[in-house]
Amino acid sequence: MRIDPKIIHAGLVSYCLLIFILSSIPGDNFPEVKFEFSDKIVHLIIYAILYSLFFYSLNNQVKSVKLQKFSPEFALLFTSLYGLSDEAHQYFVPNRSCEFYDWIADVAGGLAVYLVIKYHRSRVKVISVLFLAVIFGGCTSSESSEQKSKINISFSETDCWLNLMPMVNDNKNVLGFLISLNVETNSSDLNYSVKDLKIYLNNDTLLNKELSVEIFEASENLIKINISQNNRTIYLDRNKEYPAEAEFHFAIYKDNKKIRSMKTSKIKINKVY
Repeated sequence: MRIDPKIIHAGLVSYCLLIFILSSIPGDNFPEVKFEFSDKIVHLIIYAILYSLFFYSLNNQVKSVKLQKFSPEFALLFTSLYGLSDEAHQYFVPNRSCEFYDWIADVAGGLAVYLVIKYHRSRVKVISVLFLAVIFGGCTSSESSEQKSKINISFSETDCWLNLMPMVNDNKNVLGFLISLNVETNSSDLNYSVKDLKIYLNNDTLLNKELSVEIFEASENLIKINISQNNRTIYLDRNKEYPAEAEFHFAIYKDNKKIRSMKTSKIKINKVY
């Protein structure tokens, strides 16, 4: 939840006024805390809070870009100056004193918070740089790998048909298709495979059907992948209306790693009698 900057500014002014009022109380009316360096610890805590208010106020104002950009440094400067003015103010208050070491405690309180903020900012920057380096390195690595393998896959032929010639066995496959791919690569490695076949028909969707794949090196830097029907697999129900169009979706794998998702446009299904 973001606090309204006006509330932060008002809180800073009110806290400065509170310090001024406390410093205006005569020493004999001020409660005494009896342990060593108690007054220095009180100064440190009070000015650590003051620094925090200065920092958030400067960081959330929009009138000066410079004050906002260097808010930790300016907050430390203003905290130190206010502490110095407060010590000078106490010089004129009965039974109060202006002490150099009190001012040092004031500065130390602000400096402590300043160091915490700078450490947090530098840590965030380091994490951000490391994160970007990993992302950029991964992208560069992927790009280098892609450039190294130079794999370009395109369709060279797409055909689909219905074999309606008289058959002795009615359970034989009716659907036939041939999808031919050109794989342009500078590697002669033939360790490709085709998986995740989906055939979208105008009246049905075929999933997890077997297919036949032929892979061979057609020429230098060119590998052919031919995808066709498996004649032992029944793709269509003869009791249903035969489809008029088909669309094929599948994935190309190399070394068991998916490298490309492919899909054809809608193919008109020819009938063979």
